[in-house]
Amino acid sequence: MTANQDLSALLDRITPRHVRGLDAYQPGKPVEELERELGITGALKVASNENPLGPSPRAVAAIQGALGQLHLYPDAGGWSLRRALAAHHSLELDQIVLGAGSNELLYQLVLAFCEPDDEVVSHEYAFLSYRLSAGVAARRFVAAKASPGLGCDPDALIAAFTPRTKLVMLGSPNNPTGSVLSRGDADRILAALPPRALLVLDEAYAEYAAAWPEVDHVDGLALAARDPRVIVLRTFSKIYGLAALRVGFGVGRPPIMELLARVGRTFNVGTLAQVAAAAALDDHEHVQRSAANARRGIERLRAEVRGPGVTVYPSLGNFALIDTGKPSAPAYERLLRQGVIVRPMAAWGLPHALRVSVAGDDQMTRVITALADVLGS
Repeated sequence: MTANQDLSALLDRITPRHVRGLDAYQPGKPVEELERELGITGALKVASNENPLGPSPRAVAAIQGALGQLHLYPDAGGWSLRRALAAHHSLELDQIVLGAGSNELLYQLVLAFCEPDDEVVSHEYAFLSYRLSAGVAARRFVAAKASPGLGCDPDALIAAFTPRTKLVMLGSPNNPTGSVLSRGDADRILAALPPRALLVLDEAYAEYAAAWPEVDHVDGLALAARDPRVIVLRTFSKIYGLAALRVGFGVGRPPIMELLARVGRTFNVGTLAQVAAAAALDDHEHVQRSAANARRGIERLRAEVRGPGVTVYPSLGNFALIDTGKPSAPAYERLLRQGVIVRPMAAWGLPHALRVSVAGDDQMTRVITALADVLGS
């Protein structure tokens, strides 16, 4: 038996079956790697729903002021940031739990509340981490059929509930489709929620959705104030422009959040992330500019991207899902050669689709021109 065969046999013995069956997260292609591969310069990445206006200037200034503290461990309780969040959102301190991005809190929720036979329920084309967080803990994930607009179909979702349903995870706006959950649909889902279940509203893009007041969409924090079964997740990665720092937070009733905090890692949110996030909360100008830029970009994508069989779906995030009308891999490759990096959606079960993040005003023309060239032919 060769050394490789020995190692393979060892892995078979030591690796749990559910870990062997996990799908690895496939990250997007970074700008530097694309430029190296293709021998080009000036590539533009519109694949990861990052804020094209950059980080909050107030956050950057706060980081610079905290650099002298790098020899100290972070505040494990996140007291200062949680106080800032409590004041900003009219919450109590013990309603808030911090995470290394809201993504980490999804995994903590499964660890904290799902027993071996429990199920995590969402819908088709929802954020991949809902399925991944269940899979890592060997919990069953159920994806209800999506609506014709690729969002949550409340009837299909409710039909998927069973006595084993423990967590119902819904994004609003949903990544990658941009769809939102209406207030009425949220109420219907809560009314049908099994007795042992919690509703998790992932509102990573909530501040962008606020720029569309004419569109009916649920306010997770208001819903959580009314119903103790609701947990809301938010992040500083998107509109605040702090994706590299990994800081998010969850909101719910204090006894539930105390249990959630028990399964968190100590020092999971670093000092620079905490001080930057607290400062960014007060940067109202940056938030308003970013939200307005996103709305302009979505409106341009929907108005200007055309082609045979092409559909640009509505979105209240800072990205749009584009159905190319045919397998999207060739279009993705052609866009790469024009130096425009988008996100192919086959991993989400949408092999004909691309997700395109909004760029700054000065770059959107380049993105739309490339899309028109590739999709219009």
